[in-house]
Amino acid sequence: MVAIRDPNPLVAGRGLAHLDAHGITVTVGVGERAAAGLNLPFLSVMRRRRPFVTIKIALSLDARVAAAPGERTKLTGDAADRRVHRERAEVDAIAVGSGTVLADDPMLTARGVYRSRPLTRVIFDGRLRTPPGAKVLSTLEAGPVIIVTSATSVDRNADAAARLRDAGAVLQTHQIAGSEPIPMIAALERLAAGGITSIVVEGGPTLHRAAWHERIVDRVQMFVTPHTLGAGGVPWLAPGSFSLNDLVEVTAEPVGRLGNDVLIEGLVERDVHGPD
Repeated sequence: MVAIRDPNPLVAGRGLAHLDAHGITVTVGVGERAAAGLNLPFLSVMRRRRPFVTIKIALSLDARVAAAPGERTKLTGDAADRRVHRERAEVDAIAVGSGTVLADDPMLTARGVYRSRPLTRVIFDGRLRTPPGAKVLSTLEAGPVIIVTSATSVDRNADAAARLRDAGAVLQTHQIAGSEPIPMIAALERLAAGGITSIVVEGGPTLHRAAWHERIVDRVQMFVTPHTLGAGGVPWLAPGSFSLNDLVEVTAEPVGRLGNDVLIEGLVERDVHGPD
């Protein structure tokens, strides 16, 4: 009895044929939904050639992510932070934009949890603004740091590119026209080719907007915190670009309390039965 066919073209059908040849009755499709839910990263890479993408957001009650542009703002409490680090221990990679690096200077490591393999950190930085002294580049023992940028930026900022490489960063360059942003899907496909099957996009809002615009978000983790930041705060997404109706329940407790924070977690509806 088999729930889903293996979409890997190198082995697809061979397992079923082997079972059938040895007299074992095979029924495809039994428990297919549950099986797909357990294998979403693998299915995403096999069927779409990109990692399974989760976006993680910490929001104030008035849907802000920071008190002001460029200002580091701590919103979540200890219980939510532990949940975030547990998630980091289970995925292949974390991604942020250069604005998050400049504002928060995060290490992007999994702390207080056991992780058995390196954690890849990805920085989308079309203008090469990441400082060589950024904390994330002091933690290379935890895993590689990949900076996604344009070939034009590397040519125009050769000294900055050299300093980042000297600091241990790997530059993933893309050929783009003029000042156009780097397509996230192109970067993700190259990450998948390098073995990355799952990635959490932790921010900031510019990167999240790009992910929604390119329709590559598969799962959302939204931490709603008991803070109000006011009109001067940085909004998460542009009005109308996202609705909670885009989420579906995927766990026994899709809405849970973590200390004073509330976690809303779900799959993007178009992908509930697994990647197309």
